[in-house]
Amino acid sequence: MPKVTDEHRQEMRLRIQNAALACFIRKGFTGASMSDIIKEAGLSAGAVYIYYSSKAELTIDVGRRIMEQRVGVLGDFAATEEVPPPHVVFPQLLGSIVDDNPFAPLVLQVWGEASHDSDFTELARQIFADLSNHFEAYLSTYFERSLGLEVPAASARAHVLVPAVLALMQGSMIQIAILGEEARQRVATGLETLLAELVA
Repeated sequence: MPKVTDEHRQEMRLRIQNAALACFIRKGFTGASMSDIIKEAGLSAGAVYIYYSSKAELTIDVGRRIMEQRVGVLGDFAATEEVPPPHVVFPQLLGSIVDDNPFAPLVLQVWGEASHDSDFTELARQIFADLSNHFEAYLSTYFERSLGLEVPAASARAHVLVPAVLALMQGSMIQIAILGEEARQRVATGLETLLAELVA
């Protein structure tokens, strides 16, 4: 029996993830079934369930993959001497999440489902945990290198602020999704102005 390579496994995962995303966009999370995803992927049920045991598990990977592409830039600052301030970084990140991101319209559905569905609660928790880790690492680096704080103090300040910064980002996404493009500039300006207080 031929050996399955890591490259093949990754290709299969991406194929299934792309199929799931296409179904989620058409039908939403609750409307899309594993049967829909299997059909979209052009695979057998057995082949799909080798990689994902449930829709929630698959959704976690889809969400993490797309959000990692957006927030991965925060990790790049660890290798730079000058770290841009939060009131520049987070509005730009918000724009990258809202623009050209097929997962963005589905984020609100995840949060809504998380209020009463345990699978989606776990999904939301994992996405929030991943985002929080990225935000905390960036803010700690910024406070240390740009404000001259010692590492323990920089880490402690970042840890305290991250839940509020994450809430600001969530609220901004909700406003843009509900109020549309006419609210976008106002939201971005407000976010920028409030975050500027972090460097004061």
